[in-house]
Amino acid sequence: MRRVPWILAALVAFVCVAVVVPAWAGREKEKDVTLEQVPAAVRETILKEAGDNKIEEIEEVSVDGKVVYYEAEWETGGKEVEIKVAPNGKLLKKEIEDDDDDDDDDDDDDDDDD
Repeated sequence: MRRVPWILAALVAFVCVAVVVPAWAGREKEKDVTLEQVPAAVRETILKEAGDNKIEEIEEVSVDGKVVYYEAEWETGGKEVEIKVAPNGKLLKKEIEDDDDDDDDDDDDDDDDD
């Protein structure tokens, strides 16, 4: 009978995630911005990470009107680099993908095993 509380807790957690995550994602808005429009701390992080590479795109991502992070993209050595930076300049995430990978797929695609 000790399993019941754990099963109940897992079920409640699953329902919360299933309801809250899609609702939050639907409120997320992206807006193209320039390097000059981002806060100084964000600009510093982007420039440090990009180095001499040409920054192709910067987006401001907000939820319910509040900026939650900035996203910047550039190419280097045939790979696409994408970073996410908090409004305070902290690097949150860095992804590097082969240029020929599908932009919408963050996972390695093993469907070409034929």
